[in-house]
Amino acid sequence: MSVTRLLYIDDNKIDSQIENLRKKLKGVGFDLDETFLNLNDEKFKKRDENQKVVLDINKIKDFIIENYSQENFDIVASDYDYSDDKLDGYQLLSWIKNQSNSQKYRLRFAQFCLYSAEQDKLVVELNSPDKIKKLVKLKIDDFIDRNNLANELFSLFIKPKEKYNYSKHLIGYLEKYPDLVFNNVYPKFKGKQLSDIAHEIDKDLPNGIDFQRNLVELTIAHLIELNKFKD
Repeated sequence: MSVTRLLYIDDNKIDSQIENLRKKLKGVGFDLDETFLNLNDEKFKKRDENQKVVLDINKIKDFIIENYSQENFDIVASDYDYSDDKLDGYQLLSWIKNQSNSQKYRLRFAQFCLYSAEQDKLVVELNSPDKIKKLVKLKIDDFIDRNNLANELFSLFIKPKEKYNYSKHLIGYLEKYPDLVFNNVYPKFKGKQLSDIAHEIDKDLPNGIDFQRNLVELTIAHLIELNKFKD
């Protein structure tokens, strides 16, 4: 059975929705592996200049980078309202996605979505040309009604199974045999471990990109030879 991985960010548990999602996924052959980033945890809080308890944004960001940046999550979902005046789910999700893309973190391969129990309220808050432009530019994959979370996330999980990401697939296979040493076919990688090659592909480094092109050319050439195609 295949495993689907979810990271969800909230300051309240959503156990019933997660269990419903688990059942729905199991019905189509997938196990759910969920990770809960609980913003209600004391380690993410501090007192401001007025001694009011607030979220410590820097601690949250540091924790995400240290623990999740190189993880292969299928979906990163966040509640919009954290009950904090200085941070909401849109701001945090924007930072996670932009940081992941700019730093080439593995987390960038995930789908990103917001959920809220008060969608109408959020639409009003975002109802300005500048905010809408930022929302479109961020390319969040979905904006979900919290009350229908299990069904909406289920649809998101199933949808990417219809897509194919060549680089992500190749990285996954290389990392199954990280200590094997590469010797032939692509001279620039001679003597490198497969885990090192996976890293170059993951970071979109020039040799990693060129290696993928070279691998496709070799595969097609081998396919033509095996099938004895005629010119």
